Amino acid sequence: EDQVERTPDAVAVVFDDEYLTYGELNRRANKLARHLVRLGIGPDVKVSICIDKCLDLPVAVLGTLKAGGAYVPVDPTYPKDRISYMLQDSNASVVLTHQEIQSILPGDDIPVVLLDKDWPEIERLDGENLSRYSDADNLAYMIYTSGSTGKSKGTMISHKSIVNAYCAWEKDYHLCTEVNSHLQMASFSFDVFGGDFVRAGCAGGKL
Repeated sequence: EDQVERTPDAVAVVFDDEYLTYGELNRRANKLARHLVRLGIGPDVKVSICIDKCLDLPVAVLGTLKAGGAYVPVDPTYPKDRISYMLQDSNASVVLTHQEIQSILPGDDIPVVLLDKDWPEIERLDGENLSRYSDADNLAYMIYTSGSTGKSKGTMISHKSIVNAYCAWEKDYHLCTEVNSHLQMASFSFDVFGGDFVRAGCAGGKL
């Protein structure tokens, strides 16, 4: 949000030939956050995000964090039983996905928000920043291990861990005001995504 104040018209994220400025990304995330708060999302409440890479992905991540919740990345290319296990094991309260992906999700009683089909309703909400946030010890995201040595396990990452990682990167590499673009190659379900996302966004770069 501080970066949005500094450079609202700068490009924040690019996917193929589409892009969002910092101001646009922030407004969309705020609208989604308000929708999630209506659904009961708050500190340490988990939101599963199951979509392919697209402009909705950073909106989903930021919207979840702004609502106070913690996101759980779920790769839609995973086998159906693994997706079902992750949704149940994480105790996710809401799933953010797209209409074309909904069919691969298990028929559980978890509420589903379709970021494409439901967006006209979400778009009507207030786009201003929210006053509701998590604190440093609250959960920011929960990411699952590969499960190569047994059953996949969810690892919980707090907000202060992300801040510490960013501050260490800034101190060691002195890149905070020098980043122009950051190529985000890692899978959303891999921990590297979080670092890429925070480094670009907090430094005012283009992801």
